[in-house]
Amino acid sequence: MIVLEHPAIGGLLGATRWATEGNFVQGKVTVRRLGAGMVALVLATGMSACTTAATPAGTGGLAVIVGGHSNMPRAAVAGKVAAARDRAVSTDATVAILVADGAPFVLQAGRLQARSSNSEIQQRDREQNRTMIDTDVLNARARTRETNLLGALDLAAREISSAPGDHTIVALDSGLSTVAPLDFTQPGLLDSDPTELATSLKNARELPDLTGDAVVFQGLGDTAAPQEKVGRPQRVSLIDIWTAIARAAGARDVRIEESPLVGAPTSGLPPVTPVRLGTGLTCSGSVVTLTGGDVAFQADSAVFKDEAAAKALVMPIAKQLQDAHVTATLTGTTANVGAKPGQRDLSEQRARAVAALLVDLGVPADRLTSFGRGSDFPGYVPDHDAAGNLIPAAAAMNRKVTIELSGTPSGGLCS
Repeated sequence: MIVLEHPAIGGLLGATRWATEGNFVQGKVTVRRLGAGMVALVLATGMSACTTAATPAGTGGLAVIVGGHSNMPRAAVAGKVAAARDRAVSTDATVAILVADGAPFVLQAGRLQARSSNSEIQQRDREQNRTMIDTDVLNARARTRETNLLGALDLAAREISSAPGDHTIVALDSGLSTVAPLDFTQPGLLDSDPTELATSLKNARELPDLTGDAVVFQGLGDTAAPQEKVGRPQRVSLIDIWTAIARAAGARDVRIEESPLVGAPTSGLPPVTPVRLGTGLTCSGSVVTLTGGDVAFQADSAVFKDEAAAKALVMPIAKQLQDAHVTATLTGTTANVGAKPGQRDLSEQRARAVAALLVDLGVPADRLTSFGRGSDFPGYVPDHDAAGNLIPAAAAMNRKVTIELSGTPSGGLCS
C-alpha cells in the first residue's frame, strides 16, 4: 500500500498512518478499496502539506485524455501510451486523467507518490500507481453528449502546466470531434487541408497552448456503431489534421500509436452525432464528381493519399467508359488559394491523375480529355469569410475532379 502522512488526518485519527487509493480534495479524504491492495493519486493542491521526507520530489507531467464516449471503442493503454505512463510512474510525475466528451472534464489529477524507504516497497507502490492509471483509463465515461478533443487538449495542457520537467499529453480518442470550432459533421471539414485548418484555428485563437509538450495520439479513426467505419484515406486525413493542429499549437513532438483501440464500447453513454464519411464519389446523370474521401489528394499535389483506394472507387466508372461509344471530359477545380495560374495548373494535374487511373483500368487514353479550371467554375463555393480568411471546409469542397460522359454507357453511369 502507499502510505501518506497528513496533518489534517493526524488531527482526526491521532498518529494513524492512512493508506488511500483516492485523493485529497481540499482537505477531504476520499477512500476507495481495490481488493486487498490500495493505491494513491494525491491532488496537486494538497501536495505541499502531504509530501514527507520519504517521498521523492516528482518530476514531469502526464495528461491522459480518454474519449470515453459513444461511437468509439473503449480505451486501453498500449505501445507509446504505455511507455509514457511508465515514465510518469517511474518519476512520480504529476498525472491528470481527462474525458473528452462534449464538455471535457478532469476525472483525476495529482502527483503520484511512491515511498523510497527501500526498493521493494517503492516498486510495489509504483506498480499500484500504474494499475490505478490503467483502471481509470479503462473505466472513464462521458457525461455529456458529443465529443470535443480540441477542448480536452486545452484542458490537459493547463492541468499539467505547472509540473516541473517534461510534459506529455496522450489522447486515446477516435478524433472525430463533433463540437465547434472543430466539428467534423460539417461537410468538407474532414477533407480539409491539414495546414490550412490548423492555421485557421490559430488565427481564430482556438488552439490550445501545447508549447513544449509531447503529444501522442492513439485510436484516431477507430470507431464503433452507429459511427460508420473509417477507411484508410479518412484515417490518414484525421492523423494529418491532428498532427498539424498539435504542431501549430506548439507541441515539441507529435507521435501516432498504431495499435488500434478494439475494446467493446461501454453501453449507456450519451449520444454522439455520427460523422458522415462517404467515399468521395457522387453521381448525377452523366456526371461523376470526385471530392476527397477515397480519392483525396495530398496537399498541394496531384498525388493520391491512397492510390489503391482511389483506383478501387473509380473501377466501376472505368468499366462504363470501356464502351466503344463513350468518351469523357475530366475537369479539375481548386479552392481560391494562391495565384490563378497555379490554381489552374494544379487542378489540371489532378484531372490528369484521375485520367491515369482510368487508363490503368483499361480505358483507352484517346477517349479522355483533361482540363483545369482552378477556382473559376460554376458551382464555386465561397471559401473566404468577409475578413478574407480561408474557410477550410468550403475550400475542400471546391477541390474536386468531375468526369462528364458523352454517349450512353451500357447499364447507365450511376447504376
